[in-house]
Amino acid sequence: MVEADPVMRGARNGFLVTVVVLVAIGGYQFATEGTVTVPIVVTWIVAVLTYYGSQYYYRYSEDSRATER
Repeated sequence: MVEADPVMRGARNGFLVTVVVLVAIGGYQFATEGTVTVPIVVTWIVAVLTYYGSQYYYRYSEDSRATER
C-alpha cells in the first residue's frame, strides 16, 4: 500500500472525519439524554467492521502479492 496515494489519503481522512463526528454526536447525546440512540451505535459498529475488514483485506492482498513474486 502506497502512503502517498491520494485516494488512500482521502479515504483515511474521510474515515477520521466520520469517527470524530460520531464521537461528537454520541458524546452530545449521552450528555443531554443520558443514552446514545440506536443509529449512532449501528454506525459505530459499521465503522469498526469497515476498519478491521479493510485491514484484513489489505494485509491479505499484500501477502498474496508477496507470494506471487
